[in-house]
Amino acid sequence: MQTISYITFIVSLLSIVQSSTKTSNPAEKCLADLVTQEFSDSYNYLQLSLKLGATNAYPGFSSFFTKLSDNDASKAHDIVKLLILRKIKLEGRLINKDVTIRSEITNANNVSQSLKAARNQNEKAWKIVIRCHQEADANIQDYLESHVLDHHIEIDKLLADFEDRLNNAHVSEKELITFMLDEELLNTYGDGRKDIFS
Repeated sequence: MQTISYITFIVSLLSIVQSSTKTSNPAEKCLADLVTQEFSDSYNYLQLSLKLGATNAYPGFSSFFTKLSDNDASKAHDIVKLLILRKIKLEGRLINKDVTIRSEITNANNVSQSLKAARNQNEKAWKIVIRCHQEADANIQDYLESHVLDHHIEIDKLLADFEDRLNNAHVSEKELITFMLDEELLNTYGDGRKDIFS
């Protein structure tokens, strides 16, 4: 009888010690949300690339959004590598929501709507990065500042610049400005249509 009470005491003591030593990193869920958002953004940029490249015949914008898609997928992979390096164990799934094409991306029928949808999407990712920054330790904060936050700030500046150039143009010049922007992006990012044959 005494042996059973000792075993019960030891088991209960072990359960108390294990529950008190199990410290959950507060940034775990946030980083998983960020990975999900980056992958989702990647697919949504691909959708914009297809719409603007195939439907509207803007190869420069298509190449630009393909580049953004590649960059966001790369950021998601880098965050997963960070999780592995830091040995952060996620309690749930890494991709914790469905990765879907947003309705505002699907409904974007021209360059202005596409830029606005892309900027809204980037803002959502930016907010998750800031939330993660507030919940994380100093090392993860440094990583987020130097690798992820800077990336989203640059994207926002670029998209805002394109939007301003289109919005400030006179109505009769919008098509010309759109064409010039497309040519500028084509010269900067190359013709993505040719990449599949190389």
